[in-house]
Amino acid sequence: MRFPVYVWYIMRNSSRAEQLSCLVALLVLITCVTLIVYFAVNASNNPEDYIDVAPHEWNISREMWLAQNFTSSSTTERFDPVRLVIIQHTVSPECSRFVLCAAELRNMQSWFIKYYNYDIPYNFIIGNDGRVYEGRGWGIEGAHTFTYNRCSLGIGFIGDYREELTKHSRVTELQIKRAKMLLEEGVKRGFLDKDYSVLGAKDLNSSASPGSNLYNAIREWEHYDHINKWRNITCEKMYGFQPIS
Repeated sequence: MRFPVYVWYIMRNSSRAEQLSCLVALLVLITCVTLIVYFAVNASNNPEDYIDVAPHEWNISREMWLAQNFTSSSTTERFDPVRLVIIQHTVSPECSRFVLCAAELRNMQSWFIKYYNYDIPYNFIIGNDGRVYEGRGWGIEGAHTFTYNRCSLGIGFIGDYREELTKHSRVTELQIKRAKMLLEEGVKRGFLDKDYSVLGAKDLNSSASPGSNLYNAIREWEHYDHINKWRNITCEKMYGFQPIS
């Protein structure tokens, strides 16, 4: 017996009170199903409603964002502790949560490996979620600023911070706070000189990076080098070393 016929048979042979009870129960069931579908669809369309859970409050290692095992063998050891921190922007899509930032970093790393055959170029990356993501890490030569990679720490902020664009990223107080926490850790661990200088990539070569919004922000930092004493200076001259022949 088909289900609709069975239901009709039951309803026809039930009392009026039983029929009303069944009708009410059916209406409640339909309402519950409708609400479940409604909230499920709206939750999926509003990413900000998700709880942002990460393996660490702010310091995300390569293992945590599932980086490929592809690292540079060149180190900054000859120049440690490095005296120069170079800030850039990645000119890539923003990410508001850990899971999205981790995915963005994996996409970024895959792109550099595919087209340049090297790892993600920055030593560390600051996500729009305010977390610090390990790129090449401490003591490893980056690939972010030509001629300065051997003796600097490269930090990339995810997004495009050029204010001249209609749609651009805006650096947040949390991003700045976490970036400074990273630099303090570098000093404590001996990878960064306590009197380090901070510059934007545009201070050292022909570049729009790190974008006007971020650039204006770093110019307010205590360690920003307004004199720009490192422009056109080789790593060896920076440390008073003889050039490598």
